[in-house]
Amino acid sequence: MYSRQFDPFDINASFKKALFQKINPLTKDIITYCNISQIVQNLRDSAEVQIRQQEIQVFNQANRWKKKGLSIVPMKFGISWLGVNYGVNVYVYAGDGTVAVTHSGIEMGQGLNTKVAQVCAYELGIPISMINVKASNSIIGANSVTTGGSITSESCCQGVVNCCQDLLQRMAPVKAKITDPTWLKIVQECAVEGIDLVARSWVAPVSKDVFQYYSYGATCSEVEVDVLTGEHQISRVDILYDCGESMNPAVDIGQIEGSFVMGIGYWMTEELKFDPQTGQLLTNSTWEYKPPLGKDIPVDFRVNLLKNAPNPLGVLRSKAVGEPPMCMSCSVLFAAKHAVESARQEIGQLDYFRLDGPATTEYLQDACLVDPSQLLIQ
Repeated sequence: MYSRQFDPFDINASFKKALFQKINPLTKDIITYCNISQIVQNLRDSAEVQIRQQEIQVFNQANRWKKKGLSIVPMKFGISWLGVNYGVNVYVYAGDGTVAVTHSGIEMGQGLNTKVAQVCAYELGIPISMINVKASNSIIGANSVTTGGSITSESCCQGVVNCCQDLLQRMAPVKAKITDPTWLKIVQECAVEGIDLVARSWVAPVSKDVFQYYSYGATCSEVEVDVLTGEHQISRVDILYDCGESMNPAVDIGQIEGSFVMGIGYWMTEELKFDPQTGQLLTNSTWEYKPPLGKDIPVDFRVNLLKNAPNPLGVLRSKAVGEPPMCMSCSVLFAAKHAVESARQEIGQLDYFRLDGPATTEYLQDACLVDPSQLLIQ
């Protein structure tokens, strides 16, 4: 049997050697611009980890049927551009100077169109109100890859940058001839001179490494478990995420929150059950299958982006956000396990035990080893 009687973060030499590597042991890529050490330390300070660990210890000693646990999880997530193909078109209309953008990504709530419009306005130097992002279809998106992998937004934004730079280069000679040039004057004069005001970019980046760059982050989760029922509540979650130079902090923080909550369902509630004879899915409705709901969200949810961390290897110095934060949601499972460990220690059970995900209510309750003989009235 194996038991863990220490905090991995206190084993400085071995932990740092494993976490803060300079070469990817699998791909042999050199890891550049790695700031995970700074992120972990900043999170430990901002989340007041040492103070809260002491408070949790006092709480657990004073409460038999409610236990708390805390867990920190660092993350390194490789972002690959291999096999990426996205088409982007930017159309400038001479009548009023408005701009339409089409791209082969699919807006599904991740803020893709918002970022595309922002980047277009930024590159052309015009108000975002003049930008209209049109819906994608199989003509616009011919031969493009699927939307996913946390890379579609930045890839389409790179395509917009390429198109806008192309257009500005075409407009430059005309702009130089106009006194007090405005956007509308430049566009209309370009139309008179027969300059093409439509630009297209095919984004198919080539990278010598498997991963273009790495996204880093760290999460601290605190969970309270009801020993008698197995119900749990996520009291607080602190996330510090390296998003590079975020194109839109509001969108990116929303993506981090949503991705993390999706992971909460994966690790804590969404259990799949099948008939052992027929293979039929038994958890085919929310009566049995439990995606996270409003009350599953952390009571205190603190998400921050790492400051002053531009990414030289990303689009406009940004980093992808979407899938990476989900990887840190396992901290909720680990925090719940620490709470269960405290309950087991109170009855002298110190041996290692497995707590697989999803750690649903019944599994948490069962792991606490409650026996009727323990239910005494004093």
